[in-house]
Formats: sequence, structure tokens, C-alpha cells
Amino acid sequence: MKIPHPELIRSSSVAYLRELGCDEEADILSRCKIEVGEKAHRYAGSTKIGLSITLRCRAMDVAKFEDRDSGWAFKSDTHHVIEQAIETVLPAEVKVQELSARSLLVDRKELEKTELERLIEAQIDLMIAVATGGPRIEVKNQEYKKRRHAIRDKLESLGESDPNEFEDLWAWYGRWSSGDLPSYQSRRDYVRTLYRDLREELAGLPSANPAEPSKEPTGWEKVDRTVDKIITTLAKARNEEEYQTVGLLCRECLVSLAQSVYEAEKHRPTDGIQPSATDAYRMLEAYFSSEFSGSENKALRAHAKASLNLANGLQHKRTAEHKDAALCSEATRTVINIVAITSGRR
Repeated sequence: MKIPHPELIRSSSVAYLRELGCDEEADILSRCKIEVGEKAHRYAGSTKIGLSITLRCRAMDVAKFEDRDSGWAFKSDTHHVIEQAIETVLPAEVKVQELSARSLLVDRKELEKTELERLIEAQIDLMIAVATGGPRIEVKNQEYKKRRHAIRDKLESLGESDPNEFEDLWAWYGRWSSGDLPSYQSRRDYVRTLYRDLREELAGLPSANPAEPSKEPTGWEKVDRTVDKIITTLAKARNEEEYQTVGLLCRECLVSLAQSVYEAEKHRPTDGIQPSATDAYRMLEAYFSSEFSGSENKALRAHAKASLNLANGLQHKRTAEHKDAALCSEATRTVINIVAITSGRR
């Protein structure tokens, strides 16, 4: 039995968790590397097999897999949720025999990244706190600016740039009070999305947003170029029209992807209707049904089509908000990632 690629297991599980609204668990898993044991456990009297899976995590995330409050070495709720998500996206004949979290081995450069991640985590917490009824800006503004300079200096030493454009907390106040981030949850989502690409890049992983899907080039030039536009446009979007532009770019990207992989003779639409040259949904639906056929690919097929449905639906939403644009971007890039991995592009 063919076991899915570890990166596909991770990205599919992250997307599944986000669909359930388990954003904290999705964020943790998106920062982990997955290792699948070489030997599978075979259950007596059954055709099913069990995998031993190790998640290589940052120290701050490893601790979240244990229930420290119980005083015993029990699995935490986070552990159970992530384990269930991984098992859900695996083929039906495959179970998770054991899931463990271990710390990453880091060199000197990685140590610098770990310190940078700590600073970023603290900055995220502060930005969320002041925007959700926490401390007053006057009290925390200097702390924010001092940490911002420290983050920027460390990023420059690593050849990276700071995605946070807010020079101080008053600038952040102007953004969250502009009208399109009315709820506390929308502000939390905005801040986490702001840093998500950078955090996952620092973790040494392809990006996976809403965990971010991979930003590695696929080799399909137009697809890669449009993905770059989506990322840039989403980062700068501030109003309904700009959020809708993200949706249009996502549509254009899926059309380019579909045209790159769809073969009319090989990929037959399930509804029997021949797709037009720009009917990305029907072309990709036919591609998934053909390429991911069989019971062993049921979970992968369902996930791919669910991501396609989400991307397709959000593209046409007229009252677009930041959340809609971010979800559309992630769903689109998840579809691209699945096709790229399964077609051998990554």
C-alpha cells in the first residue's frame, strides 16, 4: 500500500483542521516536520496497518502535546485533535499507531531563528491583546516599537523582510478600527495571517496559509507568477475591492493550473459535460476523479475536491472581507500544492 508523502499528509491535515475551525492546532502542525516510521504495524486479523509518526516541532510547540495540568504523562487535547486530523486524511486502511512530538535539532543559525520566533510570538500576542480589549496602547507602545526593531534587525541578518508594516500600535489601531475587522476574532485572524508565511519559512517548511500551502515554484510559470501576485495583493489588501481582486487572481491561477494538467482524452468530467478552456472547476474535478481514483485515495480525493469547492465558492463572493480573501488564497494554493506533489513537481 502506498503511503502519502509526509508533506502531503501535513498540508492535508492542516487544511482539514482549518476547515473545522481548529486554527491553533493547524498553526502548530503547519510549523512541524513529519517523519513517518519505516516499518508499519500490522493488526492481527485485519488488512489495516498502523504508522508511527513523529512530529519535529519547536520547543514551544512540543510542550503543547502533553497535559501538564494532570501531573501525569497524558496526551493533551491538542495531541488528540492533531492525531485525529492526520488519521482522517490517511487512506482508510491506514491508522496512526503512535504519534509523538520531538524537538528539532538546531544549528547556530537555527538558534537565531528560534530567538526570532520567540520575539514574533510575543509581538503577535501584544498586537492581539491591545486590539481585543487588553492593555492600553499608551502603556505598551514603547515595548512594541523596541521589539519591532529587534525583529527587523534579526530578519535583516537572515536576509528576510518584516511583513508587519505597522510602525507602532497607533498605526495598528488605525488598521483594526477601519471597519473591516469589526470582531475580536477577525483581528486575531488578521495578525496570525500577517506573520504566518514568515513563521513557517523560519521553521524551514513550505508555507501553508489558511497553514499555508507551499510557496515553492511548481515549474508552471504562469501558475507560479500568479501565486506571487496573490500573496502580494493579499498582504496589501485593505478594502472590499482589493479583497475581490485576490479572488479574481485565485480564479486566474486555477484556470492556468487546470490548463497545465487537464487532458481531455484522459480526464473525463463526472457530469459528462465537456469543459470550456476557462472552466477550471470542471477540468480540475475531472483531473482529481481520474488521477486519485480507488478507495486508497478516497481521503485525498475528498480533500482536493473540498479545497477546490472552497476556492471556487469564495471567488464569487461579492461582499469580500479579509477572511474571505485569505481563505480563498489558502484553498487555491492547497489545490496547487496537491497537484504539484502528486504529479511529481515537488
